[in-house]
Amino acid sequence: MGRTRTALIVAIAFASTSAKAHEVWIEPSTWQMPADTDFTAQLLNGQNLEGQALSWDPRVILRAETWQGTETAALQGRFGDVPALTGSVGSEGLLTLLYQSKFNTVVYQDYEKFVEFLTEKNHLEILDAHAARSLPKTPIKEAFSRFSKALIAVGTGAGEDMARGLEIEIVALDNPYTSDITGGLRFQALFEGEPLKSNRVTLFERDPAGMVQTSVAQTDAEGIVRFPIRQDHTYLVDTVVMRQPDRALFIASGGAFWESLWASLTFSVPSR
Repeated sequence: MGRTRTALIVAIAFASTSAKAHEVWIEPSTWQMPADTDFTAQLLNGQNLEGQALSWDPRVILRAETWQGTETAALQGRFGDVPALTGSVGSEGLLTLLYQSKFNTVVYQDYEKFVEFLTEKNHLEILDAHAARSLPKTPIKEAFSRFSKALIAVGTGAGEDMARGLEIEIVALDNPYTSDITGGLRFQALFEGEPLKSNRVTLFERDPAGMVQTSVAQTDAEGIVRFPIRQDHTYLVDTVVMRQPDRALFIASGGAFWESLWASLTFSVPSR
């Protein structure tokens, strides 16, 4: 199968499954690596930490970067590349991979599917706002954007996660590779650079056998949640904001009623 056809199939799958509240996250081939090493990372779209690999597509990528402390470098790829993210790292430290998509759209032809999505993400207030705007129950067009980060340990992985200027993002306030995990780890959700308070955060946890379980928490006034964490498990932290699109996006999207912004953070916790 040709690379262009493969990329098209992946793009169609991405569009068709987005209505089911699927996450997009970054999963590297290894969570711990030595310095001066090349890396690859999958960009995945799915649920419960099981997903389909997305290809490198500059038509939908707004940002793709590595960060170590305050040092950053842009990631480059070829159209259709799978894994989508490839690069190299130099010195030891906590490495952040970052991906931001351009907006895409999905159309709900079933109102109950829209309700299910809002229920899962704890944004039922949108239903009242939808009715107040006298919008139809079907079809419902939604514009959505993805903001994904992954934390990788290079060497010891010492260092700290930081806000990277994404419109919505999750920041690990504790380092999963070096911090004491006895009391769990803290995460802060930020929206437009400010703490995102009273917003649902979902934690997906995959054990070494591949079994996945989920937990949810509500951010406090500082946008912070804390989750219990276990060794040798892989994690996806996810949160979503819903809002009415501004006029520019409404026009560019062909009339989207709503806009969702999705943030994800992935990491793995090694044996201590």
